[in-house]
Amino acid sequence: AILVQVPPPLCIAAARGMKIVLIGESSVGKSALVCRFVHNRLPGDAKATVGIAYSKRSLVDEDTGEEYALQIWDTAGQERFQSVSTHHYRAADGALLVFDISSERSFQSLDKWLAELRENTDPNVVVALVGTKVDLGHKRAVPPEGAQAYAKSNGLLYMETSSYWDRSQGSSKDVAAGVERIFLRLLRAVVQQQRDLGRNPSMLDISSYHEANRETRISLSDDSGRRQRGEGCDC
Repeated sequence: AILVQVPPPLCIAAARGMKIVLIGESSVGKSALVCRFVHNRLPGDAKATVGIAYSKRSLVDEDTGEEYALQIWDTAGQERFQSVSTHHYRAADGALLVFDISSERSFQSLDKWLAELRENTDPNVVVALVGTKVDLGHKRAVPPEGAQAYAKSNGLLYMETSSYWDRSQGSSKDVAAGVERIFLRLLRAVVQQQRDLGRNPSMLDISSYHEANRETRISLSDDSGRRQRGEGCDC
């Protein structure tokens, strides 16, 4: 049987929903990125994602006062789960296309993942290419110039990170920065894209979100990373 971890019923009031999917080969560190972003720690074990894993985090744009309910879908990298994973690409607003800088194979597989994503999502979905495990720089198999060239030729954002870093490290303008900065940059690009297209992020009916979930808020207008953090970790 294929197990799929699905989200609880949505209940977020006056927040605008953003669906972000993470794709890439198994073992490139997608789940570790999500756990670092949501809980600012590494996951408790290294088991591969089975089917789909779901997380969420609330973000506020302090310039506009807009609140965004970020829904994060971590897809399995194993081939046997791809039919399940591709179903959950639909209606994604943005995606992180993840590879391991110490694995040439994970980089060579990017064309497959990008084609699969674009086949199953809106053609305007915003995609960021993310190189993980930069703490293993001495084992780097993919030069940053090659990754940047790939991103440019495919119209992708590009950043590198390590899940061992604090999530707020660096700036969203840096190529190498904490995972929080990567999500910030992606979200800003999604918001700008939707504005350019004359769209609004989807409104969600979320009346009990703040009470039922200890949210994390971070500013989209200030790279200083001011935020209010809740406790708890479910990775």
